[in-house]
Amino acid sequence: YQGLVPKLLYLHEDELAISMAAGFSSAGAEQLAMVAGASEIVMSALVLLFWRQRWPLLLTAVVMPGLLVSVVVFQPALLGAAFNPVTVNVAIIALSVVGLQLQRQMVRAR
Repeated sequence: YQGLVPKLLYLHEDELAISMAAGFSSAGAEQLAMVAGASEIVMSALVLLFWRQRWPLLLTAVVMPGLLVSVVVFQPALLGAAFNPVTVNVAIIALSVVGLQLQRQMVRAR
């Protein structure tokens, strides 16, 4: 959803604001949002397709804090929104960690 709706289907002004605060032009921010949305969808597909492997979950757990830091630095006003980057990113990180723990338990059970 986060890759598709606010970035690709209905480009949200908050998505643009983050990139523009980082120095991108309006056109550059739109392109970056489209690339980010497509990347999020691809990453989701990789997690689903390679669910038995650790690397998609590890990559997710490593990338998400960096994306959160970028919002904190470039658009801290978004942190107070109802559905803000903190709640979304922390939830994704937590799910990645849970998935990694479950994988570890599955390996031990074999």
